[in-house]
Amino acid sequence: MRNLLILLSLVFCQFLNAQSKGTLTGIITDKEANNEVLPFANVLIKGTTIGATTDFDGRYTIQVPAGNHIVVFSFLGYKTVEKPFSIKAGQTVTINQLLSAEEGVSLDEVKITANTSKEKASALILEQKKSVSIKTAIGAQELSIKGVSDAEGAVTKTAGVSKGSKNVIVRGLGDRYNSTTLNGLPLPSEDPEYKNISLDFFDAGIIKNIGVNKVFSSDIYGDVGGANIDISSKELDKRSLFNFGVSLGANTQTVSEEFLTIDGNNAFGTQKLGIPVNDLTQYTFGNSWKPNSQNFQLDNSFSFSAGKKYDIKDDSFSFFLVGGFNGSYNFIDGNIKQTTSAGEIFQDQSFSKYEYNVSQILMANLNYKFNGGHSIAYNHLFIHDNKQSIGDYFGFNNPEQDGDLEFQRRQQTNNNELYVNQLITNYKFSDRLNFEAKGSLNFIRGNEPDRRTNKYLFRDGFYNPQTNSAGENERYFSKLEENDYAARGKFDYKLKKDEDEITTLEFGGDYRYTERLFSATIFNHDFSTRVPIDINNPDAVFNQNSIDTNVFELETGRGSATSPVAFVPFTYRGKRQIFGAFANLVYQLGDNLIASVGGRFEKAQQRVTYNTNIAQSSIDGASNLDRTYILPNFNLKYNFNENSILRIAGSQSYTFPQFKETAPFKYQDVTFSSQGNPDLKPSDNYNFDAKYEYYMSSSELISVTGFYKFIQNPIARTEIPSGGNTLTYLNVGNDASVYGFELEARKSIYKVEDKDFEIIGGLNSSVLFSNVNLDKGSIAQFTSATSQLEGATPFLMNADITFNKKYNDNTLISSLVFNYFSERVYSIGTRGFENILEKGIPTLDLVSSYEFNKNYSIKLKATNLLNPDFQLSRAGFNGGDTVVLSNFKRGVNLSLGFSYNF
Repeated sequence: MRNLLILLSLVFCQFLNAQSKGTLTGIITDKEANNEVLPFANVLIKGTTIGATTDFDGRYTIQVPAGNHIVVFSFLGYKTVEKPFSIKAGQTVTINQLLSAEEGVSLDEVKITANTSKEKASALILEQKKSVSIKTAIGAQELSIKGVSDAEGAVTKTAGVSKGSKNVIVRGLGDRYNSTTLNGLPLPSEDPEYKNISLDFFDAGIIKNIGVNKVFSSDIYGDVGGANIDISSKELDKRSLFNFGVSLGANTQTVSEEFLTIDGNNAFGTQKLGIPVNDLTQYTFGNSWKPNSQNFQLDNSFSFSAGKKYDIKDDSFSFFLVGGFNGSYNFIDGNIKQTTSAGEIFQDQSFSKYEYNVSQILMANLNYKFNGGHSIAYNHLFIHDNKQSIGDYFGFNNPEQDGDLEFQRRQQTNNNELYVNQLITNYKFSDRLNFEAKGSLNFIRGNEPDRRTNKYLFRDGFYNPQTNSAGENERYFSKLEENDYAARGKFDYKLKKDEDEITTLEFGGDYRYTERLFSATIFNHDFSTRVPIDINNPDAVFNQNSIDTNVFELETGRGSATSPVAFVPFTYRGKRQIFGAFANLVYQLGDNLIASVGGRFEKAQQRVTYNTNIAQSSIDGASNLDRTYILPNFNLKYNFNENSILRIAGSQSYTFPQFKETAPFKYQDVTFSSQGNPDLKPSDNYNFDAKYEYYMSSSELISVTGFYKFIQNPIARTEIPSGGNTLTYLNVGNDASVYGFELEARKSIYKVEDKDFEIIGGLNSSVLFSNVNLDKGSIAQFTSATSQLEGATPFLMNADITFNKKYNDNTLISSLVFNYFSERVYSIGTRGFENILEKGIPTLDLVSSYEFNKNYSIKLKATNLLNPDFQLSRAGFNGGDTVVLSNFKRGVNLSLGFSYNF
């Protein structure tokens, strides 16, 4: 009974105490993130120990004694705000607060704890400031402001990075010198022509941030000379989330064009992928040679994201799901030419090309956090990308007699699927020792099903398929299967107990195994006599009756119906495995000086076997590479003061030839063919960087970087003139050098605090010099003794200006983004041919968005406003006139989107 009375007394006292208090509640938002909610911000009643931190939705609730008080809102790296208020017993007072970044934040104050911060420009700049190594990153917030729709667009907004013919070029180094990772784990390429996966696969909706590491460090694989591009996928950053968005758009030169589409394909990018013929005497192809047509093409997209967080006692579990669909149309027309080494034009054709690109993405993240610091996460990513194109070309092409003209139609589909599975665990043994383990299973499935190519000679007033040229009318089927497995483990150990001491030892190991199988079957049509053909109805000739009446004979690249190997496909198989071990020591040498020294051991083995339309490895020898590397690196960081930093870095890395570059399979395009070279050797890369950074505030900076790269046995795409105008890959010389300067700046230009108006400007540019001493004894017979490096961009600039205005709960953001790269080398000339040059391109984009009450938003985008000419050209023979080999425009893209947040 006594215990019961004591308990009732305590409850009564608590009740009386509660009746003398009121409730203070509200939401804290982040001005640096377009007024998004700010989790983990601090709320304190001044002069007391009463306080709280905001939850994932930025909300806080505090029981406060009746009376007059001052509430203090704070978040590390942000301005502290104090507000007086009065509260009565039993009353609820709501105070919402907007926090903005602090001016001149001290490095020691910065500790990014909220998951959402990794998407914000200000937080990424603060992380860059805190880092020992040289880092550049762009987050989801900046992608949205600049209207960037994918990862490729994101990285080309950073200094020294430009778009190449397909993938990006970093400091003059193209695809083979770069590497791509997702959450720190390697990704395979979906395209046999390239080492890296196309970055435009990664929609902005799945990106948290993208890091561009242009300085090699020991914890990444050594096969990188330009940059490692790491995409961090989004995770749930709120208690719950559901969002959907739709958009419609059009290209100005496409929307009203009569648009040709490939028979057998559809708007979702699905089609039959198998080979429909197993008997060369039977014409059993299911798809027509004749294209379909449509009018009024509108680009369209749909996206959604959803997630929820659950508390399980002291642990938490969250899931996050993102999906989307995108379809876009583009019509281009222009001219193509080819010349002899003497400068004589032998091909001059106008063309029209119809391109449709459709893609679907689905990403899932499951995350379990337990025991106060441990976590395990599973990431799945599926991307389906389907590109369909029809190109019509007409004019003369190496005519046999005066007046000969040629009509060519190429109908091509590239269907690629990527499946990514990642398991990432983090275990915190103590405040000083942390262990991270990662593993991935990645699968690529790529197909080029039923590519249809026709070439018709126009002579004597009618069109006909060429006789005794079976390969000029073909149906092509290829498939690529690649499996990629990777695993890594890493320990981080703080050598000193002091919480602010950064002296740390990192060490670990990793393993990667990749296997690729590529196969292609080509069906050719061998006409023995000239047969008139209606180019708008080719099925009247390409049919079973023509085989039965001996108009043409159907054969494969291996032979005719009588050949026992007719249906044996052309193939190559590549296998690569990499064993790695690494260590890195970060050491505080003084109050202002920090050093990072590391090394990486790596054993890389690669073998490519082949049986193709050019060679067989059983006869000519397989491509075998087996190398062991010791790769050192260092970083020095000196703080002149808390906002003025100098960094110096040096490293060694290497570049392995890729499977396609060593496999001698001949791939025929409209104006050239390409093939690999099994004699390629790896390149050795030596890198040096020096960078100065000045931080005007936590969201403003200016930096200048100088860099130098020396490459032994550089690899480059070169032209070997032949009947097929062949491009191949060679070690073009003993050495190459690349050096230059980069400038980066981000500044608030104009700001009116009481009217919530701000103008922000951004600029990055680079000046680059490159030189390759070409091998005089090469079988390529280079035209010149030296050349700029393939893809090297002498001048590059990205600039943007953003207007931000808030009207109560509504926000208007408008950005103007300008990009320019100067003329650069597309391929190195041989046997009297000069280098092919890619014309410099300026682009201008306008992006505006308006948000209503945190729920609704609309976005207007206008891209490629300058609509420049895209050109490839070659200098004339002996100082003659420059010949434009390719010329076209892409049109202006306009779109309007709507999204809703529940």
